[in-house]
Amino acid sequence: MNAIDKLEQDDEEVTIRKAKWKLFIGCVMALLGFVLLLAGVILDVQETRKIVALVAAFFACDIAGLVLIIKAMPGLALSDINKIDEKYGGCELTQLHGMKKYEAEQALRSHKFQYDDRGFYRRKKFSFLKDSVSYYVKLLDSSNMEKTIRNEYNYLDKQLQNGKNTCLILMIYSNEPTARNTQLLRNAGMVQIADNMVLDMYSSKTMIVVGVDPVTGIGRYLDMGKGHNLYLYKYGCKMLQKLFG
Repeated sequence: MNAIDKLEQDDEEVTIRKAKWKLFIGCVMALLGFVLLLAGVILDVQETRKIVALVAAFFACDIAGLVLIIKAMPGLALSDINKIDEKYGGCELTQLHGMKKYEAEQALRSHKFQYDDRGFYRRKKFSFLKDSVSYYVKLLDSSNMEKTIRNEYNYLDKQLQNGKNTCLILMIYSNEPTARNTQLLRNAGMVQIADNMVLDMYSSKTMIVVGVDPVTGIGRYLDMGKGHNLYLYKYGCKMLQKLFG
């Protein structure tokens, strides 16, 4: 770790520590407001001036507490993102077999995916927790995986169904060096997991990137792991296992 990275890490730790204190003090302030109001009820305060003072103190404490809690949110989000980085940053990618193009297309059709004129295999599937999820699967050849991921993410963000639960499974067939692609796939997965779990827990879109060796048909992607059943990224992981597991 160089000096700049060390300084950035120290700054993040200070930010997170301050956020936790703001959250703690904010909760105490909000609780204090309710305690004061409850005390007035228990003591049967009837004098108008005292009632007004208690109500004013209640609102002052709760508003101050709410402001502190809101100010703590960015630091708490940073803490959660760091935890995701620690959990997934060094983990092995999940491997799936039988993903050569003709095999993948056969598997998709056998699971009732329909090919559309935009180049997607699409299927809408009912879900108890999400009402329904629209799965889009795209098979692409690429000599620059990083650029391809960026372009498809922009397409997901701007074009695919807004307001509906949408999961894009992007299968990229590439002969680029495995070591470089491993980190790209891991980073792409962590960005989506962080978006689902921290930045926008009610997000209606996610993307799972699968790097496929066109010769062996082995695909690799970052699996979310056990649990996390409320998140769209997890739905995509389950669908991949259903198709190729």
